[in-house]
Amino acid sequence: MATSSKRQAIVDTATRLFTQYGYHAVGIDRIIEEAGVAKMTLFRYFSTKNDLISEVLTQRAHSALGSMASAVATRNTPIERLREVFSWHDRWFNARDFGGCMFTSALSEFHAEPGEIIRISTKQKVQLRLFIQNLLRDLVPATSIESTARQVVMLLDGATLAAVIGDKTNAANEAWQATECLLHAVQAPVAML
Repeated sequence: MATSSKRQAIVDTATRLFTQYGYHAVGIDRIIEEAGVAKMTLFRYFSTKNDLISEVLTQRAHSALGSMASAVATRNTPIERLREVFSWHDRWFNARDFGGCMFTSALSEFHAEPGEIIRISTKQKVQLRLFIQNLLRDLVPATSIESTARQVVMLLDGATLAAVIGDKTNAANEAWQATECLLHAVQAPVAML
């Protein structure tokens, strides 16, 4: 196996195991066994397990947002582009290897250990919110874009959790329905009495 492919085999194996079992539940020995590499090979590329986790999260952030952006780019209207974000999530929820959000899991498992893992996971959540904000520019008043984007991300996070606990069929669609209600409320606010 070539050097770069050994490194990627380690990352791919760790990604699969971390997604399925969590970060703390998976040890280095299991990763090297399933990746088919020596411990020395793993440590040649990653000084610590946390360095490996950081690389897994960095690659996942890049691939997930890239995949979502590509899917959104196939749609013509602003509402279709926003709707595609939920369709993308629906496809992800129903994928064979779906195991929830690696970034939310990392934030949960490493919340008491500020460092690179928390920074990467937080950055991914911010990038998703900024991506949603950009999609909302032609859909809601400028003064509401940021707060609406935060709420849409909360709905997506909730849908992801619902899918993890077993509601893979309806989670993304119901989050989209709630988003439609949110968009209508933001576009035509009701006067407060």
